[in-house]
Amino acid sequence: MALVVALGLNAPSTAHAATRCVVAGTHAGGARGFVVARPHHSVLEHVAVAAKPCATTVWVDPRGGPLHAVSVVGPGWSGTIHSHATRVDGLIGAPQLANGDFRGGGHANLERLEQRLDRTQHSVLRVRILLAAILIALALVAPRRAVMAAASAIAAALVLSAAGSTSLTLLALLTLAGSLLPWRALWLFFAAYLLVLVLSPETQSLALVGPHPWGAGRFYGISNELETLVLGPALVLGLAAAPLVLLTVGWSRAGGDGGGLLVLLAAYASLVTHRRLAAGAPIVLAVLFVLLDAATGGSNHVTHSVLHGGLPHDLWHRWTVSWHGATGTWGRTAVSLICLAVLGLIAARRPRSRIVDAFLVGILVSLVANDTPQDVLFWGAITGLGLRRAV
Repeated sequence: MALVVALGLNAPSTAHAATRCVVAGTHAGGARGFVVARPHHSVLEHVAVAAKPCATTVWVDPRGGPLHAVSVVGPGWSGTIHSHATRVDGLIGAPQLANGDFRGGGHANLERLEQRLDRTQHSVLRVRILLAAILIALALVAPRRAVMAAASAIAAALVLSAAGSTSLTLLALLTLAGSLLPWRALWLFFAAYLLVLVLSPETQSLALVGPHPWGAGRFYGISNELETLVLGPALVLGLAAAPLVLLTVGWSRAGGDGGGLLVLLAAYASLVTHRRLAAGAPIVLAVLFVLLDAATGGSNHVTHSVLHGGLPHDLWHRWTVSWHGATGTWGRTAVSLICLAVLGLIAARRPRSRIVDAFLVGILVSLVANDTPQDVLFWGAITGLGLRRAV
């Protein structure tokens, strides 16, 4: 017996405004794609059950795994589904399924999309080990190259993603080749990165070093992992690069990483001589940045949270998630403590440059503002070691 769930979708045409519903099962027609929920959550968890006739029906395959096949059958639905909330053609999250924030008419190759997501997901651990090994080795023997390698790893992943490749060998070779470039090449990196995030968000979404959309937490833009990797490179360019870097990380059209915006503002502010300004400026500037973004048409979870008073709730939720993230397993706790000790040693060694101080401030703010402290500590310790020895 099929499960029928009432659902108000954004109809592809206002001429079809009848009741719509979700049905557990499969269907060959309509607009097709995949829906994904957060771990241990059901794609139908937040949708109320009802029994009503449906002019437009959303069929959801209840199979196991992170991806659930979706087919929207009704007047006007064709092609593949897509949503501004995910920016990955053919893929939506459970919240979009619940509130109808998606439409048809996309042109995704769903078989290729599923294969890319599957290969990338199964490469996560190997990618982390590979990049950690490269960055640690360079930090010990060629620290200036280690700073550049943190950015070149992201660039390499984007190049491979654009080519549809998930080769770890090519990722390593391109990362090492990019690490040989001079630091002034970071200007080109951030400019190109901004263009990719705005014009081709799927390239970042499906990259080996990316936001991991199968977890349904972040589908596009810069994750906490990426934010920590670019912190050192952003600081070595100095305050002159701040506008470009802040747009890349914080602009809603590029991804709108609110935590990353606050981290970078705090780090840049600590480069300013006046300590009082450095202490209060980041929060004020972050709010002004978000308000300006919203006033010029930007819209994402950050602008919504600031404009509708949801910031306290979001911060509390992030702290709760952070605690579980850092202490979820004994292994993760042990690694986090080791990385914290490394950061402590970096902070204890004197003299320290202002860039290193700014980096440490950014990491501290990231631990408060973001919800994956294990990623911040892991990449912060590794990139901080290279930065400490390079400047």
